[in-house]
Amino acid sequence: MKHSIEVTTKIGCSNVCEYCPQSTLIKRYRERIGHDKDTMMSLETFKKSISTMPTEIGLNFTGYVEPFLNPECTDMLIHAFDKGHELLLNTTLVGMTIEDWDRLRRHGVVFQHGVHVHLPSASYFEMIGAKVPQKYYTADDGKQYLELDDNYYEMLNHVVNNQMPYWTKFHCHGDLHPLLNDLKRYVELDVRNINSRAMNILLEKKEKVSDEINIRGKCPRAYQNVLLPDGSLGLCCQDYGLDDIMGNLVDNTWDEFVNSERVQDVRTNGADLCDYCEEGIDYVGDKENQWRRPQQIK
Repeated sequence: MKHSIEVTTKIGCSNVCEYCPQSTLIKRYRERIGHDKDTMMSLETFKKSISTMPTEIGLNFTGYVEPFLNPECTDMLIHAFDKGHELLLNTTLVGMTIEDWDRLRRHGVVFQHGVHVHLPSASYFEMIGAKVPQKYYTADDGKQYLELDDNYYEMLNHVVNNQMPYWTKFHCHGDLHPLLNDLKRYVELDVRNINSRAMNILLEKKEKVSDEINIRGKCPRAYQNVLLPDGSLGLCCQDYGLDDIMGNLVDNTWDEFVNSERVQDVRTNGADLCDYCEEGIDYVGDKENQWRRPQQIK
């Protein structure tokens, strides 16, 4: 795989994880892409966007939202696999059905770079797997947590017992939701950090990062742009504010895109957003008050 493109199948995520700047994304998509542009990627747009893309470019179904909130996500994955792209999937399982999972398995879809299942947290507000409308229960620690939906349990159990070839991994942010603690007996759990998304989640944006940690012009994510529902391409996974729209694969071929003056400049010199990227800095513990409001801190 030469490098990869992330796929954002829609704008707006019902998981509303408190560490994810969805309101910024929704607002800026309307401002930068247009109020009349699709917020749900069609299968036709996806096929057009990757039609001239070399197959050595990988496709990561992760992007800015849960990919399976788009009902055509399974069709997109199958099309990309049949075309010859290497795949990665990062999913909360929200929006996915057992039939989606089984259809991918029956078709022989291989995720060479893994399936990464994002599990609900006990530490931060998320609607991953939660009942709608919300219901809370009081756990043994005296704290209240969201109840999880029976359909989510069924979906998660199916995935655990019918994992994809290569590997399926599980992770959460902070502590695992207490109703899923038993899962640790069956799978290895990774705890991921909280990233400021180039300061997009901070209550107050800070000055540019220091020269010692500034990765401008040296970051491989300049080659990992984010495909948006209308075919436009955001700079990278940190660009929730869509500060840099790099091109559009509906309007242009892949060669026209990668050889454009803007893409060549950013891949060599970076972009202004890079000056605010805090990749590798974990906003937990004492740093939480920089992005969480007092009422959010348990």
